[in-house]
Amino acid sequence: MTIELHTFTVTLNQSEATAYKSLAEHRAWVRTAVSDLSEVLRTAGMGAEARLRGHDRCGHLVVEATDTGADFLRTLPAIVSVEVH
Repeated sequence: MTIELHTFTVTLNQSEATAYKSLAEHRAWVRTAVSDLSEVLRTAGMGAEARLRGHDRCGHLVVEATDTGADFLRTLPAIVSVEVH
């Protein structure tokens, strides 16, 4: 059985730096949000369906996911958008 992964750009909720007092505060929020999302994927048993591959300081993540994994990401309140490459 072959699992087909696609690359998605995921934007986190409140990824705009202007909502924070400083860029350092925003970067700290992004690191925490990425870590929390990773934990959510593990505890939900979605580790095989969605894999975090990288992120920038602005709250945009690169995720490899199956269609099921992408659908799961779209249901999370911490996610603003999930766009396929």
